[in-house]
Amino acid sequence: MKQSMKKRLQHILGFRWLLISMVVVGCSSTRLQAAIYNFQSSLDPVQAGVPGSGGGFATLTLDDTSGLVILTSGSFSNLSSTTTAAHIHGLAAPGVGAGVLIGLTIPLGATSGTISGSGTLNAAGIAGMLNGLTYVNIHTSTFGGGEIRGQNLLVPEPGSFALAGLGGLILVRFIRRQK
Repeated sequence: MKQSMKKRLQHILGFRWLLISMVVVGCSSTRLQAAIYNFQSSLDPVQAGVPGSGGGFATLTLDDTSGLVILTSGSFSNLSSTTTAAHIHGLAAPGVGAGVLIGLTIPLGATSGTISGSGTLNAAGIAGMLNGLTYVNIHTSTFGGGEIRGQNLLVPEPGSFALAGLGGLILVRFIRRQK
């Protein structure tokens, strides 16, 4: 009788620790403030649907509360004709065109250079960017619809992987204790 009571108490205590661990992990992943998300965009003519050999790269951040998007660094080179404009477009899947959300700054009349800029998205724009539905597009005199384009892809946050791993370790330990 005492042995079964002792085993039952161990199960209850083990379950309690599992529950506490889950609450800790859950609370640590609950946002108490705005999150800043990082994005990368690799620009090329294939994504723009045009022939060419130009390319580029951009890194961006998004504040999910204010909607502020900042193109933190970017460059392009080897365009077939001179630049006329650059934008962040959305909301569209890869290969699909969409309207301008944010204007970007580039050297006009160039075939290479840097990209910069910032702007604010509304709630739909924030959700769309988080879901991969925005892209950077550089327009040229030959390709008015865009010569190089790159979908803005979310860069995974290392902390999320760490929390998931911690939760898994806690669960494994609980299961092993039950045997």
